Amino acid sequence: MKKFFSAFAAFAVIATLFLSATATPVNARAAKKTIKMKNTTNFNIDEIYIADPDDHKWGSDIMDPNEVLTPGEIIEIEVECGVWDVKLVAEDKSTCEIGGINLCAATQWNITANCR
Repeated sequence: MKKFFSAFAAFAVIATLFLSATATPVNARAAKKTIKMKNTTNFNIDEIYIADPDDHKWGSDIMDPNEVLTPGEIIEIEVECGVWDVKLVAEDKSTCEIGGINLCAATQWNITANCR
């Protein structure tokens, strides 16, 4: 089972979703949507994973192998609608796992951090 941590040695990540003007049903897993992810931190995000909350392991990194989400950068990702768990990996390999995010309820997801 995946574990969820609220604080990390290197950073804590809080996901902020800007809700879209149209509502998307949570159970519409077959529908797909493109959303924006913006890195509003002062460090690179090297990997992003999403997984079904009932799954016990993470899938593949959704970014390209050599892609890095640098501070201020926005990337677009296509996701299947529904509720997902999200794992972020920073450049120093610190991780953050956020559970139960309805990715299709947003047009943009801002990744913010409280660095130490």
